[in-house]
Amino acid sequence: MVESVNSYLDQLLHIHWLRPETALWRTFDCLLMEKYGNISGCSADLGCGDGTMSFVMAGGRLRDYDVFLDVGDLKSYNSGADIYNQHTSVSVETDQNHLRYGFEWGIDHKEGLIDKAKRFAPFYRNNLVFDLNKKLPFDDGYFDSAFSNILYWLDDMDVVLSEWQRVIKDKGRLHIFVPNNTFKQKAWLYYQAPHSGNLRYLNYFDRGYNALIHHCYDRATWQAIFKKNGFAVSDHHLYLTDPVMDVWNIGTRPVAPLLINMAAKLASADRGAVKEEWVDYFRRFFAPIVEGEFERVVPEQEAAFHFFVLERS
Repeated sequence: MVESVNSYLDQLLHIHWLRPETALWRTFDCLLMEKYGNISGCSADLGCGDGTMSFVMAGGRLRDYDVFLDVGDLKSYNSGADIYNQHTSVSVETDQNHLRYGFEWGIDHKEGLIDKAKRFAPFYRNNLVFDLNKKLPFDDGYFDSAFSNILYWLDDMDVVLSEWQRVIKDKGRLHIFVPNNTFKQKAWLYYQAPHSGNLRYLNYFDRGYNALIHHCYDRATWQAIFKKNGFAVSDHHLYLTDPVMDVWNIGTRPVAPLLINMAAKLASADRGAVKEEWVDYFRRFFAPIVEGEFERVVPEQEAAFHFFVLERS
């Protein structure tokens, strides 16, 4: 496990070095998918974003790349703008020799992110700009397996899941990460905005994203929703405990625009040297947290997120 922890932290910290708390969270996602995920056959990444998370999660490796090399206008950062949703001119050098799987389709509703995801071909053999709240343009039983990390951002769970059930084959699998009913409480700086008066400084943490999270449920409620829409739970794990959330809640989020601007002014060699220093520092900082929390069995109220493996019934 130690080797996997350090490998994922290394990859993710190189990608998210100026927002290291993102790498901490995503390391847990990667470890769960490595241990329990089983993407195979004709597969879909439902909400693929720019592709970096799923690529690393599947065992892919990137060289000399980070997401801050290609961002949009930072002036709107603290009002919640997605600074990564822009068409790209930055190339990505990938190592796909260690991939455990790929996806037939990478799907997301943001054109800029899909443009970036295309750089990972043939990891994504096809890409589609599409609103996942709508009826999917695929035949019944088209997919053998699917992955999604954005289900809880979508509108109507019954509409969305019944559609996903339609396009997944009988006995096909759906792998998803979704928030526990404790999430908004544990993300205490992130989902309480807008703030005013002497609390308005907290808006630098929330950035207007509090309205995006539409669904946070306990295990029993999620399972009932899945069963109602034709899925049975074949595996379930709780994760993101308080030590992880305490780091993630703050991280470098309030000063990220300043860090991104500062890094952009560095010469290439200097930027690389500074990044390596950051990666080494945060790898040593985060590794004991991940190793201590990943396999610890915790009560449901101590975890912020669920990982479910579902089977179409």
